[in-house]
Amino acid sequence: MSQTAVSRDEAIKANIYVHAFLANAGEYNKSPHFRPENQEKVRNILLRLTAECREKKRVIDFGCGTGFMINLMRDLFDEVHGIDITQDMMKQVDLSSGNVTLHESIAESTPFAAEMFDFATAYSFMDHLVDYRVFLQEAYRVLKQGGTLYSDLNPNRDFIMAIAGVEKLASGVLPVTPIVSREIQGALHNGEHYQEHYGMNAELLEQAEPIKTHDKGFCAVEVLETARDIGFSSCRVEFEWFLGQAKVMHEQSHADAGTIERYLNAILPVSSYLFKYLRFILIK
Repeated sequence: MSQTAVSRDEAIKANIYVHAFLANAGEYNKSPHFRPENQEKVRNILLRLTAECREKKRVIDFGCGTGFMINLMRDLFDEVHGIDITQDMMKQVDLSSGNVTLHESIAESTPFAAEMFDFATAYSFMDHLVDYRVFLQEAYRVLKQGGTLYSDLNPNRDFIMAIAGVEKLASGVLPVTPIVSREIQGALHNGEHYQEHYGMNAELLEQAEPIKTHDKGFCAVEVLETARDIGFSSCRVEFEWFLGQAKVMHEQSHADAGTIERYLNAILPVSSYLFKYLRFILIK
């Protein structure tokens, strides 16, 4: 995996290449977060968070892609605005509801007036940025006072570093289970996997995920401190998808997965390295 930081222009070009490639190959909508159990989970989070909104007039989805978040919240707001830089992805967004408008724009500098939106989402997106701080400043700017930014599926640095340590420690000496082996590939060698199986340029995939590749994901404390410095009045993090959760859900039960998840949450932050992702809920 490359350890060299990339410029914003390089990251933008790489993201357009990668996501156009995946969208046109029909692979993007096969991503794990499109599975029914995850869509149900995200929908329930949206219902929980929007129940606290003062108004539900306008929402903006940063990095809208093919419309994963748009499809889950189009009925919750009068207006849904999607932002992305990849036209080949936005072509697949369902506009039939009549209240969805798409905009080709970088997320760090949008064409909207200040305090325009009641709610904002950024799902599986922030790790594609070179500097998430600039994005948080823009999200803060376009949100109304009291508005919420919901950012999810952000790679957890504690998890990636733990996986890197396991790979180094094992190295043919200790056995590695299939679950952990898959996570080593996904967290550390994703570019190689996509190049081998789909013919995608591995270097460009890594450049498209600079925070995951170069920074090894997000530090929860760092993001919360940054958000507070920007001016968000309420900042919290929730830990998401423990190691092996899908296996427990599919081979045992959702109830068993829920029991494990509640226990791991009860012993945070000791258990933080067992969660793959971070969910940030920031209120202006």
